[in-house]
Amino acid sequence: MEFLHDVLRAGEAARRTAVPNDPTGTAGRRAYEAHVRTIRELHIEKEGWARLIHGRLELVCNGDRSVAMGVMIGDAATGQASLFPKNARRRGPATDMVTRANAGEVTSHVQTALFVAGAGPDGVALSEEEAYALKTWFLLSYRTKIGDTVRIDCELSRPKRFEDGFVVEWGRRIPLPALVMDGIELVNDDGPEEIDITVDFR
Repeated sequence: MEFLHDVLRAGEAARRTAVPNDPTGTAGRRAYEAHVRTIRELHIEKEGWARLIHGRLELVCNGDRSVAMGVMIGDAATGQASLFPKNARRRGPATDMVTRANAGEVTSHVQTALFVAGAGPDGVALSEEEAYALKTWFLLSYRTKIGDTVRIDCELSRPKRFEDGFVVEWGRRIPLPALVMDGIELVNDDGPEEIDITVDFR
């Protein structure tokens, strides 16, 4: 849980590398990629989790393959315990399937092929039984910019019911403190000095 603000910071840092001449949507894509990469890296390094691609969902899962975690953009109700958030953008059948698994539904029309996980380097694949039993959580976030300040409301939540591309019921929600940022301090900065590499041309 303590890693989740680091995930959001990484996404905001990546978002800010986009410039006006980049293609439309670049900032959001970079933020998403950084969210996925960072949530994986931190859980793999600190918790021994593993990379999981599950029905096209980019996730990370625990060692016994019972719990997985991904990222999702929410609406303005995100992080507010008294309100009901939804995903900001319509999502597809993979989210529907993990939501059904979260709710304990095992239906005859579920296509097993959807659960085939691309293991990839250091990744895992799930059996059909593991896919049905998997409980999937999402780090839900909503970004608001006011002047030079960015506020990111967030929560860790498990979808329970999914209709027409949107989560309409959550099984459990854990609202998290909002992350408020102005400038970005890069954690892997090489420092102020220029790097001078001697190249011998022959």
